[in-house]
Amino acid sequence: MIDEIAQGLRAVSWQALSEAARRKLLLCLLANLSVAVAGRSAMRLPRPPAGTGHLLLDGGQTGSAREAAFYNAALMHARTQDDFHPIGNLHIATVVLPALLAEAERRQVSGEAFLDALAVGYAASVGLSRQFSPLSTPHGLRSTCLYTSLGAAAAVARLRDQDARALANTMALASQSAFGTTQCWRDGSDEYQLHTANAASQALLCAELSEAGVVGGAHALDGVCGFYSALMGQTPAFERIAADFDADAAIVESVLKRYPVSGICQPVVRLAERLAEKLASELAGRRVLQVLIEMNPFEMNYPGTLNAGPEFHSFSDRLMSARFCAASVLEAGRFDFDAFVRPLSAEAARLVAASDVRAAEDLGTLSCRISVTTEGGQRLDGELRDGGRELAIEWDTIDAWTRELWEAAGRDAVACERARQAVVSLPRTPFAELRDALRA
Repeated sequence: MIDEIAQGLRAVSWQALSEAARRKLLLCLLANLSVAVAGRSAMRLPRPPAGTGHLLLDGGQTGSAREAAFYNAALMHARTQDDFHPIGNLHIATVVLPALLAEAERRQVSGEAFLDALAVGYAASVGLSRQFSPLSTPHGLRSTCLYTSLGAAAAVARLRDQDARALANTMALASQSAFGTTQCWRDGSDEYQLHTANAASQALLCAELSEAGVVGGAHALDGVCGFYSALMGQTPAFERIAADFDADAAIVESVLKRYPVSGICQPVVRLAERLAEKLASELAGRRVLQVLIEMNPFEMNYPGTLNAGPEFHSFSDRLMSARFCAASVLEAGRFDFDAFVRPLSAEAARLVAASDVRAAEDLGTLSCRISVTTEGGQRLDGELRDGGRELAIEWDTIDAWTRELWEAAGRDAVACERARQAVVSLPRTPFAELRDALRA
């Protein structure tokens, strides 16, 4: 299986993508770089030693490619505002992109070659996970670790121009190298940043080991004790999953996150904002007594979505909690990022306690309903279906969003625009021009 996957990934290229996928890939690149620039306030892992040669996206440099990939992956994921794939249930760019940035900085590559490799990372990550994340996630295995670690390794192998056999070997080694559970979302702990950091760093290591002659298993994925058998209790044939490695679909389906909360809670925040506006205009001064949130059953049961307090340990368990996301918006009348990192207010605690989350079989993913009951028995109801479409960030709406992120990091609009222009021109320019724009 792994040889057939590698042969297909060698054929993935920027030129072969549809126009929609090309536009989306550049959009994702700009968005994820901007999220990383703004990530320091939520960053939990220490900065690597100062040095030269490899950019740290929140400023400065380090001398080690693996240290840079490790830190930048955690930084890009710190706000959990990096893009995510709702079917594979994973964050792709936050692992693949930092690994490729670090690899590209130590060799002369074209912007198009960089984009070839980035597209490979998306295709591999989604292809490996599309049918299996719904099986592995309920057991507490985090898809971003399991599948994107292999996707990032494939991307780095492609950027190093490894042939199909070497690329397969690199992926085989990567299948042994990254692991993480979703318990962090229940405990409010910091492993979620370590997950992406470790996977990005290991992608570089596995590509280096492969070229050093370290042999990976020919049946690392489909052997009787291989990846899928050990994790899911099954050994799928390649023909069953071959169509899942469609690079166009993997890229176009990826969702950019408007808010720095879990992907699952994006619609909850947007709908709570609408209801908060109605409360202010129609029921001003009336105290909220009860909040009912209805969600898709799979998303509702994702670890952390049902976090109910009364004690929230950190940013990470708040950003996953549907109750907290809705309560913080209803308290402030709008989304307020500071509410996620400052001590819990008495009013927010009261609203969280007054909230309930229930499953609704008629709701698809990225959809929700919220009912707010106030003093006197008045009730406001709202529904948001296909929130991914409404919350989508496109080229006609991304500029204000990215500027806000750069300014939150103390960077000016000129720096933001310089990065934007470097991303847009990347298919026609050397990678070094993007690196220089980010350094400036």
